[in-house]
Amino acid sequence: MNYKASMWLRWLPVALLLALPASASAHTVVSGVGDFFGGVLHPLTTPAHVLLLLGLGIYLGQQVPLKLKASLFVFVTVSALALGLTTTGLVKTVPPPLIIGLALLAGVLVALEIPPATWISRGLFALAALAIGLDSAVETGTGWVVVKTLLGTWTGLIIIVADLAFYSSKFTKWQWQRVGLRVAGSWITAASLMILAFALRHS
Repeated sequence: MNYKASMWLRWLPVALLLALPASASAHTVVSGVGDFFGGVLHPLTTPAHVLLLLGLGIYLGQQVPLKLKASLFVFVTVSALALGLTTTGLVKTVPPPLIIGLALLAGVLVALEIPPATWISRGLFALAALAIGLDSAVETGTGWVVVKTLLGTWTGLIIIVADLAFYSSKFTKWQWQRVGLRVAGSWITAASLMILAFALRHS
């Protein structure tokens, strides 16, 4: 593979992320899938959320041996509380730079393969769950529609982070695999910096 092709593949994920909308203020309907599954898919419709979830999952998966219980419990609990708070109308959205900033932090931790201290891991997962949860308010719908959609979002968040952590942990046996995870962290960092610069410039 020549140098130009290598560089293109290296920056392809960043280009794809930048091609998507930079932010979403609230839930939008994913046509044809229903309220619950629309909620499940919602975290994948916002680049800032995608970057943050990728960073969280890979960061958790880098732990050897894999320890999901503590950090995932914090994430599950805080995200449920944050999604519930969206029904009060007190918080409409979360400023995109805050979510991207957390994604940037997660990307740096992954890229540097920093051994996760308990307080760093739980703090990061708590802040991420709070930010994504509060940024996932349902825009319109009856009470039952809102409940189903938010329940779907909560389920989707858990599945995404847990699956990313589990499959990332399969790439920790050999050094070259761990390097691959660190490269993924550098992609997350680069994409986060670009989107953060764009968001700050247009804020």
